[in-house]
Amino acid sequence: MQSKNKQKGLTGISIMVMLVAIAFIAVIFLKIMPIYFDAFKVGDVVTAMKDERGLGDKPNNEIAKMILKRLDVNMVTDVTKEDILVERAKNIVYIDIEYEVRKPMFGNLDVIISFKKSVEAPAI
Repeated sequence: MQSKNKQKGLTGISIMVMLVAIAFIAVIFLKIMPIYFDAFKVGDVVTAMKDERGLGDKPNNEIAKMILKRLDVNMVTDVTKEDILVERAKNIVYIDIEYEVRKPMFGNLDVIISFKKSVEAPAI
């Protein structure tokens, strides 16, 4: 019988359990990260609206169309026209985009992630 001091390393079962855990985490990471990359693109588009001139002269549906065109160029398909809310105050245009993304993970298990991006743009 060997003493415990001479035994080193992992068993085959331990290695398999570790590989399964690493693969599980990698699959989750690969499915969720594109959703967050798209959310960063939505945030960039919304923030860029702050620098857009002449928003006060445009109707709300035209502003929503501008946002959707920019998102289409960035290949973001999760945001629809119903997710975009444009409101006006004195000299400010409020743009809110609130949406959620549902992606299948494994079998009948889905992940749902909600996002809200907003900006106050001058109506000049």
